[in-house]
Amino acid sequence: MTSYKTETVNHHIQPQISQTSISVSLLLAITVFVFCFSHTVFAFSNIENLDTNSATNSETNATTNSDTNSVINLPVVKLEQTDTLAQTIQQINAARVVLVGETHTRFDHHLVQLEILKLLYQKSPKLAIGVEWFQQPYQKHLDAYIAGEISEQEMLHLTGYFERWRFDYRLYQPIMQYARAHNIPVIALNASRELSSALSHSGFDDLSAELKKQLPQSYDWSDKAYEKRLRSIFDLHPDYPGEFEDFMRGQLTWDESMAESAVHYLEENPESRMLILAGSGHIAYGSGIPNRIKRRIDVKQFSILISEDFLPISENIADFLVLSTEQTLEPVGLIGALLHTEGKLVVIKGFSDNSAAKDAGLVKGTVIISVDNKAVESFSDFKLAILEKKPGDSIELHYLENAEAGSKDIKSVNLELR
Repeated sequence: MTSYKTETVNHHIQPQISQTSISVSLLLAITVFVFCFSHTVFAFSNIENLDTNSATNSETNATTNSDTNSVINLPVVKLEQTDTLAQTIQQINAARVVLVGETHTRFDHHLVQLEILKLLYQKSPKLAIGVEWFQQPYQKHLDAYIAGEISEQEMLHLTGYFERWRFDYRLYQPIMQYARAHNIPVIALNASRELSSALSHSGFDDLSAELKKQLPQSYDWSDKAYEKRLRSIFDLHPDYPGEFEDFMRGQLTWDESMAESAVHYLEENPESRMLILAGSGHIAYGSGIPNRIKRRIDVKQFSILISEDFLPISENIADFLVLSTEQTLEPVGLIGALLHTEGKLVVIKGFSDNSAAKDAGLVKGTVIISVDNKAVESFSDFKLAILEKKPGDSIELHYLENAEAGSKDIKSVNLELR
């Protein structure tokens, strides 16, 4: 059995983007603290009270002076003197690993990632992209896509992207297409969903032999600050199927797996460097991926996070912070149904508000057979069939009223997506 150790404005981006990159060592200055002093009223009824209150007053003054000094000595940044994104990349050009965080649903975050990719590639084409979005067992399909051997739709289908990641692929599409156009390897860093799911309610010893083979070779459990942050996240999810220890085990498996996969590529390709794109929580403070890379290999690395409302202002959260204006994608057309794959059947399990499918008379248990004569045998098939559709576009849906119906009972309906 495997043993586990304990151990900015940036004008060269698309015109609609305005960004500033600042060093986190100066970042604290962005926060302005207003310190209010309270007045203490002393009542002196006798000399004993006077002595006591004098001592208390001295302690209060010492504390107040200490607090005042901590505020007065905060560093201040003049924002107009911050670097552009291009200047920042110039500063970190010697790094073998550059990690850029993301909020998965923020399109502007992915545009920043794309620009950093372009800048790094222009410096040297010996570059790979390590991504959280794909899982390690499907690496061969990413290789085939980059090599031009399969289409984008085939790649998405074969990697199970829509079942395994589910975020709107249009968020990542510019990065993937740039990588393909320039023959830049895309490395699947993430652990498989099967492994993550099993660890959400089971210990290492309970895993199947096949899943044990997928485990990273070592774990570091010593980062108590990271554990505290993970616990605060866990507390926000009362429906999680396991205990906090299960949640922690799963999170560290993601982090260790991504770090190990990145290091494996770097060791096999000593002339190459890697741009790692992952959720900000896996990068912040170095706790997730960065320190776990450092434990395995001694390489220069820099971390970059992109501004977000919930991102705390802290001098050690990353090496750089990019100030980005939020952008969103145009809405995608939807039928308004909750879909579930049962074998090779895609079944409607429920409906959202303002559902086009429900208004057209479809019911729970309906089996979707095809969209615009494209066969649907999985959730991926369905998502690919409507990937480029917008609200107001129409599709022809072929369906069975239930899983027991035969092919002669296939019906069709035209739906206007919403």
